[in-house]
Amino acid sequence: MKTIANEYETLEAIKKAMAMYELKKADKDHVATPRYVVEDIYSLIDIESFKSLWFPFNHYDSLFKLRADELNLKYKATHIFDDVGNDFYTTEPPLNCDLMISNPPFSEQNRIIERSFQLIGENKIKSFALLLPLSTLETEKRANIFEQYSDKLAILIFKKRIKFLGHSTSFNRGCCWVCYNVPALENKRIQWV
Repeated sequence: MKTIANEYETLEAIKKAMAMYELKKADKDHVATPRYVVEDIYSLIDIESFKSLWFPFNHYDSLFKLRADELNLKYKATHIFDDVGNDFYTTEPPLNCDLMISNPPFSEQNRIIERSFQLIGENKIKSFALLLPLSTLETEKRANIFEQYSDKLAILIFKKRIKFLGHSTSFNRGCCWVCYNVPALENKRIQWV
């Protein structure tokens, strides 16, 4: 039986989560992916061919989730701004995860790339697609990681900079999708989109 105290606790938890979310939105790493970017990648990778998706960096306002709902896709969405302790480095993907896809925090890209390939190696995910800055392709450390997995790696480079949403200043970046083991990209290892 719900009591007034329980309802108050629930309301306070929601307020706390929303306050944390609003605070984190001001963070330079919180930018929303434009709808056209989500729709394009969903089409390019044939998103409907995947049975179990994981969106590990998606917030309440995520277009990855909204579009997945429109397509009736099965997914698990976690985000670093919630009050239940989701953290990409410790949160487990859903069982039998076919695809992990997201626009992760750019400042964490090295750790995110390493963890993504770790999840592949542990058979916890089968494939991934990460929206990252073009500079991701520049460093020796990341190049060495990508070379180890080049047999199933695909890079989709945007012809134009992406104007991300929800940032207090202009946030336009040259970006690419770094994809691994995506069947629809098997014969298209590098392409401009």
